[in-house]
Amino acid sequence: MKTALHTVRETEVSGVLCFFVDMGRPASAAHLIFRHGMADEPLHETGWLHLLEHLALLDRESLSRSINGQVSMLLTRFAAFGGSDDLVAQLGALCRWVAEPDFQLLARERGVLQARAHQSQDPLLRSLTWRYGATGPGVTSYAEVGALRATPELLAERAWRVFNAANAVLVLDGPPPADLKLPLPAGEYLPPPTAEPVSRRLPAAYRDPGLTLSGVVSRTHEATFLPGILERAVHDGLRQQTGGAYGPWSSMSEVDDQHLVVGGGSDVVPEVLDTIAAAGVDVVRRLAEEGVPRAWVEEAVQHRLTRLDSPVALADAALESAYAVLSDRVPRSHEELLDQLRNTNAQLVDVAARELDATLLVGLPEEARLPKGIKPVSFPEAEPFVEAKRHSHVNWPADMSTFAADGGVAQETSGTTTRTMRISDVAGMFSWRDGTRRLVGHDGSVLEMEARQWINGDRLAAALDEAVPENLHLPMPDREVTFKRMGPAERCAIGFARSANTKPGLIVLVSLTLLLTLWSVVDGHRLMAFVLLLLSATLGAQLWRIEGGQLGARTTPPSPDTA
Repeated sequence: MKTALHTVRETEVSGVLCFFVDMGRPASAAHLIFRHGMADEPLHETGWLHLLEHLALLDRESLSRSINGQVSMLLTRFAAFGGSDDLVAQLGALCRWVAEPDFQLLARERGVLQARAHQSQDPLLRSLTWRYGATGPGVTSYAEVGALRATPELLAERAWRVFNAANAVLVLDGPPPADLKLPLPAGEYLPPPTAEPVSRRLPAAYRDPGLTLSGVVSRTHEATFLPGILERAVHDGLRQQTGGAYGPWSSMSEVDDQHLVVGGGSDVVPEVLDTIAAAGVDVVRRLAEEGVPRAWVEEAVQHRLTRLDSPVALADAALESAYAVLSDRVPRSHEELLDQLRNTNAQLVDVAARELDATLLVGLPEEARLPKGIKPVSFPEAEPFVEAKRHSHVNWPADMSTFAADGGVAQETSGTTTRTMRISDVAGMFSWRDGTRRLVGHDGSVLEMEARQWINGDRLAAALDEAVPENLHLPMPDREVTFKRMGPAERCAIGFARSANTKPGLIVLVSLTLLLTLWSVVDGHRLMAFVLLLLSATLGAQLWRIEGGQLGARTTPPSPDTA
């Protein structure tokens, strides 16, 4: 980690790097920050850091929180406030806990977090799964499903690996108290992994409750102005093109040391569903092509300068130093931060706007019309060979779908559509006690097998359980059963209707009706013969349509475009 400071002071406390500012009084706020966050957790381990953060902060006597904690995309933060004695006691207790974790209240806190995890999420975080799949920043949409399989042993190992002296930075708003001790275990600094987006053509659209416009930009000083500019542009652009903007918002998320995901959007009322998507895309495109309004950049710079010129901004400068070190950048002094703001280059904000446009993902309500030239997010199709037995649907012949799974592949076939997932591509498998298995791929694709829907579905569940590595099994709480099996008469009726509308089925029916027509003529039933003849002609016409007007000949599909 790089360090080079001027006005913000640097020292060490118990081997932990410490930044502080001298404001002429004892420290009253302390921030202990660790370089590890949600993006570092694979899908089957999501929620572990959040569990540790909750357990570490509990007062075992009152079950209340003595200090605050937060797990963000790349960092885990703890903040304590009070006099010197309070800071010493709170930080000391925190460090002693992570060195020797106590998991007596694990079940209780797991339940608390699971209830919160299913509440509504930030729309920018929801967008990350469509961009990064079920890995890295993309795991933030999965309601911390890995918490259910966290054991005391696994959590203790994670605590020792993350909450160590080499992976921490302490920030104080005053000199460190003389008796402050941070008894953290030794360890290593954990650099953030590079966020790898799913390979797909952009821009693309996905379905979400409101309008969300997001893109990946380089992690620069100028790029941090883009969220506010985007929100302002969304407000003005939607008001002009749709007649109003309802609850515009913006935010950004640091996804690795080099990139930010910037997002903005608005709630959507039914009256603008036909135009909202095109209006949103136009907002981003105009920022990219025309540049950001210079007056907006100047206003944003002045707003930050006003805050940075205030006395409390010295503590902010110390925090910025910690964030810089934890992302392997050289921290800046208070004066250097002021100079950086004064020298903000509006042309580099334009560069960030063009990066946003080039990597645009658009979230839209289900009923909203897709903008011209933007396709919905899709996943590549593949048809690898499956050696295992194909299981028929319990509603056969009404439903001709099949499902098969072996040690390498799971595959569902319905008509001409085949959905496949290689076991090696599975990031996690949601497992319900009723036999349902939901495979989630690293790219975010999903393949679900509900045991009730397949003949011998329990064998399918067992095959998937054996094929998917045990550490990727994600136990899920019981859910309401909604699938209902058809009765024999309904299955037969639907199956007959389907088979009758195929070429073989129509040939059989035409042949049968012609024979009955001939029998009716011979037997003297001329009216019946006429009705049967009309029926034969109708069936023959349907057969002609199915064959593309070339009865008895199959059309040759065109050769694929070499491009």
